[in-house]
Amino acid sequence: MKGIHQRIVASLVIVVIIVTLGLLAWRYASMEWLLERETSLRDYVRTSPWHAWLIGFCIYTGLSLVPGISGKAVIFGWLFGFWSGLLLVVLSLTSAAMATFLFSRYLFREAIESRFGVHLIVLRNKLDGDAAFYLLMLRLLHTPFSFVNYGAGATNVVSARTFWWTTQVGLLPGTTIFVLAGTRVPSLEVIAADGFMSLLDPVLIAALAATPLLPLLLRMAVRTLYQTAPRPARR
Repeated sequence: MKGIHQRIVASLVIVVIIVTLGLLAWRYASMEWLLERETSLRDYVRTSPWHAWLIGFCIYTGLSLVPGISGKAVIFGWLFGFWSGLLLVVLSLTSAAMATFLFSRYLFREAIESRFGVHLIVLRNKLDGDAAFYLLMLRLLHTPFSFVNYGAGATNVVSARTFWWTTQVGLLPGTTIFVLAGTRVPSLEVIAADGFMSLLDPVLIAALAATPLLPLLLRMAVRTLYQTAPRPARR
């Protein structure tokens, strides 16, 4: 639950920051430079979509390698739109996860075993039963990103292919909600022109409401599935 709460709070903080900047631009004429910067950035994304997307991909992947930085998906949804933003976020997260997975397996395995100790033993036992199902469950339940990446790599139980597809599928539901919330936050120009009323968007309100609810519903569904699904006998 800690990881879920951190992501929700970070995403809401990002929305508040964007809205606050827009309201400041609406209230003070001296904030025109802020609107000009946003306009220039959006023009670049529109006129050079591939370059902007690749730059955004590199930035997001790099930030995803640093533990504790949440709320990024809201910003990228706000800037790139839904489909482009969703593809960027999912591929970036998966790339960062694969990098840490491979680093932990081939370069830092002993250090990770020393760092996580008994937790890694528990994870190894779980993965040895049904690696794909358990990894998918961890992703859907928003288990801390770094622990899953490093832990799965250090256990030497999970194949790279299994880790890749469970990461992409497991991160998709929550990421979709965060990116969608970002797409419905108005631009600073719109907020500056229309004020607080520009935020009364039904889709934005629904996305923000779903942000805390979706992880809880997924947790309940996964727990039920885990309890009822047949699992192969241990070798």
